[in-house]
Amino acid sequence: MSAGTWVLILVLIGFPGLILFAVIYKYMEVKQASRWPSVPGRIVASGTAGREVSRGAADSSDTEVRTFALIEYEYTVANRKYRGSRVGIGENMGNFEVAETIARYPVGKQVTVYYNPSKREQAVLERDLPSWIWKAGIIIVLVLVGLIFGAVFGYGKLVDVLADVVPNPARAPFVAISLCFAAVAALVVFAIQRQASLQRKWPIAQARIESSGVHAFESRDSDDGRLRTQYRADVIYSYEVAGVRYTGDKLGSASVSSNVEAAARRKAARYPAGSAIQVHYNPANPAEAIVKPAGWALLLLWLIPLAMLILAYVAAQ
Repeated sequence: MSAGTWVLILVLIGFPGLILFAVIYKYMEVKQASRWPSVPGRIVASGTAGREVSRGAADSSDTEVRTFALIEYEYTVANRKYRGSRVGIGENMGNFEVAETIARYPVGKQVTVYYNPSKREQAVLERDLPSWIWKAGIIIVLVLVGLIFGAVFGYGKLVDVLADVVPNPARAPFVAISLCFAAVAALVVFAIQRQASLQRKWPIAQARIESSGVHAFESRDSDDGRLRTQYRADVIYSYEVAGVRYTGDKLGSASVSSNVEAAARRKAARYPAGSAIQVHYNPANPAEAIVKPAGWALLLLWLIPLAMLILAYVAAQ
């Protein structure tokens, strides 16, 4: 195997390596919290709050609104009263077990608070992570490593097979890459269409537009790498499911933005503040909602893997 192949493997291994590092770091945090002393406490607030969080794209400063369980509690250490809001030791990214957390910690409930003796204002109610988190982290790392080695070594085998089959053996590497891209694109399109199909079947809840406007953010241009200002409709709505209030801003299956502010403003104008709309919410996780699930137009996405297959056929000739 060439040195270039090993370099590629080392670069790709960095992704599961980051996940493994995060798992180890969180384990050390849990071990440290396991030695924290405890004191009695009381829940003084229990509800929800909508907060802006990063969408996760490294080349964009765009954000989205998610619902968080807002739990506040009071505890006393050395005759001094403290107030905390952190429930568990894990990172809360929002839209996760919101109703379940509120049900566990109603106002007035007596709880055990674990606090950091070095920083007494730092406290949690739950210092153990669910066992499935460790299993999920290990499984994800092993799957990614398997896919990386499978893709690197499998690509070489595919090139050898195609070299004996295609009319132009010199084009076998390009044909192999085109086929791989077509397969990946087909899997992505299938996943998108399946998700949209499920969203169309989600139950409906009445919602209220809390605010409507335009959100401006910086995004790095893929052509020249420069940061450019992008605009998208910023519509925030609230709805209730089983007595729990949720906040969301997802209008369609994809977040559409452009460098034309007027286009985003026209879209936001369709949802004036104070108006009533209907949203589809995930019955398994009511914090996840969407106004208009994608329809049959998603079938056009199949043109992408089809184009890659045609390109592979033409190159093979």
